[in-house]
This record gives sequence, structure tokens and C-alpha cells, in this order.
Amino acid sequence: MSDAKIKELLQKINFIETDMEMQKQILFSIPSDHNEDIETLVTKIADLKQQIIDLRQAIKKIDQGEYDKIIAIENGTKKFQELSKDKKYIQVNTLNESGECFITLNDGTRINCLVTAKEENGNWTVLTLEGDAKEYPHGIIQ
Repeated sequence: MSDAKIKELLQKINFIETDMEMQKQILFSIPSDHNEDIETLVTKIADLKQQIIDLRQAIKKIDQGEYDKIIAIENGTKKFQELSKDKKYIQVNTLNESGECFITLNDGTRINCLVTAKEENGNWTVLTLEGDAKEYPHGIIQ
């Protein structure tokens, strides 16, 4: 029961985040002298943010562990983006695209990931299922 409810709440969050991104794009396209339109959209975006906060709190009430996992993945995603901002990747794999995403270290350890990204120099940047953003130098990964 709680897994289905959490999935439903996560889907709602995803839809609201998509709507919020569209509203931000619209906001940026409004001429700066249209103050009323700008205020309306800013208020709508703030309302959408509050809805997301409320839905996250609902998840937290249902399952603190799942909530903690979501927050860890969000924080890891931010760190991954920071690590990646000046890198040029030649290969990127995501769990959503292929259904399977992992790296295998030379010692045989398999690390399941949400994202793996390989640079031209052979270095890797990964985001694990636990939300850890890590970098691995050339030669450590099989």
C-alpha cells in the first residue's frame, strides 16, 4: 500500500516539476514591462513549489527511509552536475535509457548507478543508486 502511494506522490511531483519548468520558460519570454503577467506567473511558480514541498512531506510521513533516499538522490544529482559542468563526455549511460546502468571496478566490484559518464581521457563520473556522485580515474574501471 505505501509503495503504491509513494509512487503516486512521486508521479505528482514529477508532473508538477514539469509544469513548473514550462512556467519558468514562459516567464522568461514575457516582456519585462508586463508586470501583472510576471507577478501572476511568479505566484503560480511559488504555488507549484509549495505543492512539491507538501507532497514530499506526505512521502516523509509514509516512509522516512524513502524520503531520505529521494533527498540523497537529489543532492547527488546536484553534485553530479557540478562535477560535470566542465567535462566533455564521450559516453553516457542512464538507468532510464537502458534499464541497466553500472560500472565494474578492476577488483570485480559492481556499482549500480543512475548515470555513468566517461570522458575522453578515460575518467568516469557516476551517480549511484544511493545518490552518491563519484569520480573514478582512468584505469580503475574495467
